[in-house]
Amino acid sequence: MFPLHPHDPPAIGPYRLRARLGEDAYARVYLGVPDDGSSVAVKVVRPEYATDPTFRAAFARQVEGARGLSGAHVCAVRDADLNGAVPWVVVGRPLGPTLAELLRAHGPLPVDAVRPLALALAQALADLHGAGLAHGSLWPDGVLMAGHGAALADPGLERAVSDTERRAPHPAFAAPEGGASPATDVFSWAATLCYAVSGVAGPEGLSAVPLQLRGLVDACLKRDPRLRPSSSDLVSMLGGPTEPPPWSPPVRATIDAVAARQREVLAARPEAGRGGPRRRGRLLALGAGALVLVVLAAGGAVFAHDRLSDDPADAAGPEEGAESLVSEGRCLDSTAYPPPEEPPAPETTVSHLEFSGDGDVLAVTSEVGPMVWDWREGREIARPTTTGSAVFPELAFSPVGCTLVAAEPVEYEGREEPVHLAHTYDLISGETVQHLGAQEGPDDQERWLASPNDVRGFAFSPEGTRLAVTLDQGSDDGPGTNVVDTATGEAGEPLAEGLQYETRFVDEDHFVTNDYGTVHVWDAGTGEEVGTVEGTSDSSLAVRPGTTQVAYAEDPAIHVEDYEDGTEVASFTREEFESDDEPILIQLLFDPAGERLYATWSASTGPGSREYHPYVWDLESGENLVEAAEEDVSYRRIAIHPDGEVIAAVGEDGAPPALLDPDTFEQVDTLY
Repeated sequence: MFPLHPHDPPAIGPYRLRARLGEDAYARVYLGVPDDGSSVAVKVVRPEYATDPTFRAAFARQVEGARGLSGAHVCAVRDADLNGAVPWVVVGRPLGPTLAELLRAHGPLPVDAVRPLALALAQALADLHGAGLAHGSLWPDGVLMAGHGAALADPGLERAVSDTERRAPHPAFAAPEGGASPATDVFSWAATLCYAVSGVAGPEGLSAVPLQLRGLVDACLKRDPRLRPSSSDLVSMLGGPTEPPPWSPPVRATIDAVAARQREVLAARPEAGRGGPRRRGRLLALGAGALVLVVLAAGGAVFAHDRLSDDPADAAGPEEGAESLVSEGRCLDSTAYPPPEEPPAPETTVSHLEFSGDGDVLAVTSEVGPMVWDWREGREIARPTTTGSAVFPELAFSPVGCTLVAAEPVEYEGREEPVHLAHTYDLISGETVQHLGAQEGPDDQERWLASPNDVRGFAFSPEGTRLAVTLDQGSDDGPGTNVVDTATGEAGEPLAEGLQYETRFVDEDHFVTNDYGTVHVWDAGTGEEVGTVEGTSDSSLAVRPGTTQVAYAEDPAIHVEDYEDGTEVASFTREEFESDDEPILIQLLFDPAGERLYATWSASTGPGSREYHPYVWDLESGENLVEAAEEDVSYRRIAIHPDGEVIAAVGEDGAPPALLDPDTFEQVDTLY
């Protein structure tokens, strides 16, 4: 849950908005409060769907079909405006986290929470199916964990997307036959339970399901929908219909702590000028009122970073002997790699930056190695190595936990030059793991029998279950990428033929690369190429979060294209490209909300001298937002806070990174 953005409306109809809950397949979702003081979710259709007549018709059918539906475990439609310029719908919103949020913060559910969850969701589906409806989009983010039990976040309104685009809103939890029917809902019910007890997306977590339920869940995952039980069968086999058993005290306490913070947000009056930059001490901060919005950022006095079980042995986790690359916890609690006693010199050159998944720390690469900073306090908290790579200075954070991946030069006897290899640094556990990538490493005598390749790219998947590592190799050297299971540290078979550059995940199961001519889409499990986008003139690549849209350069323009259907979503031309001397695209990225596209070019101004030209395009309006800035904006690279709180920017060599207001691009502070 995030603070309201300055551009967010204060109200939708009679519903006062208090916070952003996030986005689903078709809408931006807000936590709202009507006149009666209850809590609701206000879903405002995103612009790309609001202007689509096919979607609007499908959405209206879904909303009207769900009106009047009652059930203790389905959040009912309370209100809607289907005819306005931007449609919206309001559904009930019991307080508490989603199932996905709960697992991201605390790990898989304990065994005693599985049956209450299973029965509540089965009864929710039985209510829908009994009314002649199918949900069509059941997944962990659509399950609310309230104090009285679990509930579906809505009656299946995301199905309007699949009706429009002929694709499942959440493929990892969708039945193999596709479509929306009672049988596909039963499959998604089982896949969601597998995730709840394993933390693995989709049905692959079946082995973690308790034995007394595993046979039932397995039957629901049959490929032939005729062999699956009905939702009413599920209810009967789980001992219903009846009120599900209560949550165990640890689970209930964690849910109640989240609900209490949400209740404070509902009761608070929005401050004037909300979302704008404010000072606290030396840095930008959200202030006490907004800090409670990050409902899972701290476990209060109940659970700080532990799993939800009374007995840690009850929690499902990696197999014995497996070495997870990502530990549970928050970055500010990490003390495994203490920084040097002396701070970096003010003139230390910084090249790349990245915020942690929780937004609490900022990592930067520098000539003295990667540094990790509590950016709000201006305090370096970790330096995992003092030998940073000048060959490949990028870095990335795992979306959960606090694991950093960066390149580090490794010296080998008999080799004049070091080999620059990817390393993961778990800042919580202190574990450093070297990743060779898709190549044979040195022998027992530390001798390379074949010429080694440096790392060329790496990326974590959106949920942090996978890490892709790409090597800088020749075009005829075969596959150059492999995918690492972060739960076990096990690397898969080599994938992605030929010389590839940027590597980015689209979802948990697919990643993209750019070979300086074509964007390739790969299945992360099988290595199959499942899509391409032709015509790139640069190695830069960005993926729009939560979509199958990729941004790439085809001089002098930046294009945003959906690789699934081949449609161009947006195109931005930089007119100065033709007049610039030796223009180079330095960086291309989307903001975490997928609303803005950032690009930075450099151009030669003489021997050994270059200037930088940043652009920030609003994807809805096409406006270059930098043009509206009151002062000149110039930076080489940026990192965007995951909640949009601030932008960190690298400017001239030797200058500390700057902290910028994300809307005005005004500098509000420096990192150190």
